[in-house]
Amino acid sequence: MPSSPSQTRDVLVCPWCKLTQFSGNSNLCRRCRKPLYIIQLEIPLTLFTTTSQTLSSLVGNTIRQLRLRRGYSQSTLASMIGTHRTHVSRIEHAQMTPTLALLMRTAAAFGVEKIVIRVRK
Repeated sequence: MPSSPSQTRDVLVCPWCKLTQFSGNSNLCRRCRKPLYIIQLEIPLTLFTTTSQTLSSLVGNTIRQLRLRRGYSQSTLASMIGTHRTHVSRIEHAQMTPTLALLMRTAAAFGVEKIVIRVRK
């Protein structure tokens, strides 16, 4: 099925086998079947009208899940991204929202290929 000229496809490189490929629906490498580490945060617009605490908890929970999957402690993650352990704890407990620069350093520490933030209406 030919794609329309306005439609773009993301190209990813597998961190394990280095295969360059288009992103698919499964987020798994086509050769080695390992995850491609694409993080998608879907943010409903109702979050912006209710409380900022909800957005912070969404980001904090995502960071905590990734940290636990990798087996990192808060101290290990903090040293990898250049911040203090209590800062990571406060982000995970939705007491503060991380900056975009800190999110990018965190994604790099986790070996994430890209971050996709989609806002639903």
